[in-house]
Amino acid sequence: MTGLGRVETKDDQVSERLCRKTISRHRIQVDYLLHVPEWENLYQPGLEELSLPLPRRGINLRALLDSLMVEYKQLLAQWVITQYRGRFPAAHARRIARIWALDGVDQPMGETLSFSEWLEFKERLLYRMRLEHSRYKKAQTILFRRYQSLLYRLVNRQVFDPGQRPDAYQEAALGLVHAIDKVEDSRASFGSYARTWITRQIRNYLMGERFPVHVPINLASRLLREGNEAQRREENEAKTERPGDPSPTNHEFNQFHELLHPGVPLDAPATDDEAPRQLADEFAQDPHERLSRKDLHTALRGLMSELTDKQREVLALRFGLNEGNRQWTLSEIAQEVGISHQQVSQREKRALEKLESVLRPLYEEMNAL
Repeated sequence: MTGLGRVETKDDQVSERLCRKTISRHRIQVDYLLHVPEWENLYQPGLEELSLPLPRRGINLRALLDSLMVEYKQLLAQWVITQYRGRFPAAHARRIARIWALDGVDQPMGETLSFSEWLEFKERLLYRMRLEHSRYKKAQTILFRRYQSLLYRLVNRQVFDPGQRPDAYQEAALGLVHAIDKVEDSRASFGSYARTWITRQIRNYLMGERFPVHVPINLASRLLREGNEAQRREENEAKTERPGDPSPTNHEFNQFHELLHPGVPLDAPATDDEAPRQLADEFAQDPHERLSRKDLHTALRGLMSELTDKQREVLALRFGLNEGNRQWTLSEIAQEVGISHQQVSQREKRALEKLESVLRPLYEEMNAL
């Protein structure tokens, strides 16, 4: 029995030091695979294929690979190995064999592996990777269960809103997983290390909740810190009755202090004092008007295709739809087409009547909006 009412399991008999050693060794093994120069051009396509995080501004590919969790590193390494089609150097193969404890790879080789040697080496490596990863997952699970109670203690101490605690538990669990992934094979206290990761994850979550818009954590932390410093300076100036000009830090904080206001529900009615904060967008379009114009253009294109060639020709000249954009008179059209003035007028009238019969419902609908 390990506690009141709980039966000791096989996982309880596994030492924490053994779990840490297993996790640390597997992380080193996978990290080496992601530093093989011959596979460098496959890492980026692998991230895209596996839907893993991609490099972004401020984080290059190498920094991103180093920051990935062991689970993702394992997936990426397996994908790269299966996709590689080049001649693999024998020196790298022997180095990988020693790190992963592969048998039968110390035999004499050339400078590069032959096709058959590569296939055999690849199958042995992938099999060993699956075996070592299963051991890693087992050790990870044991450590997570042993320190799971730490999650609830830290969340209950730092999160006072009961509605935020379920999400905070998830963030804290993610912090514990990160701590397990980074654990070293040493005698240092893992509890203190895990507490640091969990607390950091909870604080980042709470900091994000304080901002109604998305703000980078480093910017949020700086604003909160500078805001507290500005508030203390103002209190000191008020006590000494020596008001001074606002400092640059105060000014910068005042620019962003709106970010600290609590979020406003979407269904909350706007009050008069909040009206000036609503800035008009001069480029915005009314959705009803935009939809009506779209329907009108669609109807016009469809209707013009139903007119006869002679009717389209008359309308194009009459309303300046030709290349010159000049509106012709009936007499000019009659002379150009070679028909009488009366015939031009009849063609125009029939075409406009047909247009009106289709456009009237759309016109009435637009006026009703």
